[in-house]
This record gives sequence, C-alpha cells and structure tokens, in this order.
Amino acid sequence: MAFCWPALQTPASAQPHTLGAELWGQVEPNVGLLVLEGSSRKYPYVDAEGLVWAGAGTPQLGLRDNQMTVEALVLTVKLRDPKGISDTRLGRFILATGAVRAMHVDGGHAILRAPSKTNFEIFGGVPVEGDAEGRRYDWMAGGRISQGLGKLGVLGGSYYNRYNAGQRSDEEVGVDFSLRAAHWLDMAAKFSWEIVNPGLAEVIATISSSTESGKLRGELFATKRSPTRMLQQTSLFTVLGDPGTLRTGGNLFWRAAPRLDFWLEGAAAEAQSTWGWSGYFRSVLRTDDEGNGSILGEIRRQAISSVSKWTGLRIAAVIPVYEGHEDSVGLMPEVEVVIPDERSPETGKVWPWGRLALRYQHDKGWTVAAAAEASSTQETRLDVRALARVAYQHTWRGKK
Repeated sequence: MAFCWPALQTPASAQPHTLGAELWGQVEPNVGLLVLEGSSRKYPYVDAEGLVWAGAGTPQLGLRDNQMTVEALVLTVKLRDPKGISDTRLGRFILATGAVRAMHVDGGHAILRAPSKTNFEIFGGVPVEGDAEGRRYDWMAGGRISQGLGKLGVLGGSYYNRYNAGQRSDEEVGVDFSLRAAHWLDMAAKFSWEIVNPGLAEVIATISSSTESGKLRGELFATKRSPTRMLQQTSLFTVLGDPGTLRTGGNLFWRAAPRLDFWLEGAAAEAQSTWGWSGYFRSVLRTDDEGNGSILGEIRRQAISSVSKWTGLRIAAVIPVYEGHEDSVGLMPEVEVVIPDERSPETGKVWPWGRLALRYQHDKGWTVAAAAEASSTQETRLDVRALARVAYQHTWRGKK
C-alpha cells in the first residue's frame, strides 16, 4: 500500500500533511498488525485521508500464523467550498451524523449550509462488510436537516434506509438536539425509531453542568438501545455492550488540586428484564506539572444478576525514567484484580491481570515500546503474552 502515500505528500502548497505508521506484534498467540494513516491538503479546500491496516495470524479473523489480510478502513477525499457553503466527502469512511446509527460505508456525504443556519445533508453508499463479495444489492441512503438556534444550540432530524441483498433491512427516523441553556448548563439528546421492525432504536440524553473554572463538573445521563442498534451488521465496527440495556445515572469530576483529579460514577441498569447497578471511583495524581508522570487508582463494582456481579480494583502508573531534550523513557506498570461474587475451584476466586511496559519516545516522531502481560480468568488458569509496538508520526508543510 506504500504507493498511495507519495500522492498525498504533494509539495504544491503550504498546507499541513501528516503521515503515520504503527507496527504491533504479539507472541503466543502470534499476531501482527500494521496500521498506516495519513492526511494531506493540496489546497485549503481539498483534504485527503487514509487509514490502512494489515494483520497476520489474527485469530479474530480466523487467520493462521502464515496468513495475512489488508484492509482500508478509511480512504477519503473531502472537497470544501472556499466560502464554507458546502463540503463533500467521497470514499470509505465512518458515517456518523445526527440520530443516524454510525455505519462504515463506501460512498459519499454532502452538506449544504444556508445563510439562515439551516444545513442540508445527503449521504449514501454501500455498507462495508468483512467479505466484499455479494455487495451488488447492498446499499443505503438518507439525509438530515438541522437548524442552528444561534448561540443556544442545534435542532436536527434525520432519516436513512438500508437494503441488504436487495431486501429492505433497516429504516430509521430520528431527532437530535443540543442546547446551551446557560453558560454553566448544557443539554443534549437524540431519539431514533426503527420503521422496518417498529420500535425504539436508541435514546440518549445528557444534562451537564460545570463551574467556570472547570474544576467541578457533573452530568446526568440516560441511554436505551435495542439489540439491533447494539449489534450492527458491519463487521469491522461492531458496538460492544449488553443488548437491550437501559442505563441511567450520573457522574462527577472534581479537580481537588492542580495535580489531583477525582471521578465518581453510578448508574442503574436493566438487562434481560433484571435491574442492577454499576459504578466506579477513580483518582489520578500527576507527579509533575506537565503530567508526564501519574498514578491512577480505581475501584469498580457491577451488580446485574442477568449479566455479571463482580468487584474490581485497578492500579496503574506512568513513571518517567529519563527525560532528555529530544527523547524520553517511561515505565508503565498496571495491575487489575477482579473478584467475582460467585466463586468456585473451577473458575477461581480471583482473576488478576498485570502488564509492565517500557516506552521510548523521540521528538522526531518515533515511539518504541515493549510489554509483558499475564492474566488468569475463569477460563484460563495462566496466560502470559509479550507485545511490542513501533510507531512513527510526522507532520510537515508543503512548499508554496
């Protein structure tokens, strides 16, 4: 795939260009992963972006050690009107707008902005599947209209229709809004309704408030998703979670000191007609003003009978070992312990997990890291793995 990048690295303008590459490796099981990403602007109104990965011996894709697969996750060209009236995106990308469910598509997305702050969006294409064969009769199309409310927020309505193998499989209509009721109060919500199989697809609502200094911030939230919304038909971007879950609760952030932060969250959850709750308390202490070093502690509890009931503890740290003018070395230990409510000799009484990583970073964009991790679960008595990562990121400007 390397031949793609010189086309992006054009010297025709002084606009920024970026290029990045990451190589991941794991031993036992043997897994390799290569990620390439880049973006370029030939002119202020033309963007190009790419994200390509190649993997070998990936168990999730059913590959053996000697097999390899290459997949373009994102490969787009974006055209913008110099006056900002419209823009169009073409290629492979993640479509996420309004109340429409996020989808991985090969297609296009166009936006037209009216002086009245009314935006018109149309989109369509072919959903991306793990197997590209048999996509002739797969397609989706839809649109969104939104109205700006000055400095208060935005109100929008969206619709999309999807066909799978020539048959209508998904059709949704939705409404979304965001509102800044006061300088200290924000509200947002989106609601979508499934038409093919009539019923609620998704509801998300949040109310958040913060002090002017940002040292204290609180949020109340409620979410409800249907099983079809949680488990989409795209193979590369599946949302993980408990199908059909209703969740409502709140969280609180407090910067108690310049280097000390606290988070607290609690939520009631319903799954499979059973109610329960989950929550966590987390604290982070930064060991220097720049935040290069830190210590994290967390306690988490989940108690939903139909899903799982357990208590977890987590301790992690970032320890600066060496700080130079151009490079640095850091040590990152992390330990997690899960204590299930139901314990037995077969599943074990405690499930620990630990990792120790060493990272080297250079100002020129290089990052090299190696790690070893070990864990014990209800299914595996002992699992030990070694991992390595090499990454490079570079940003430059073309010649005028």
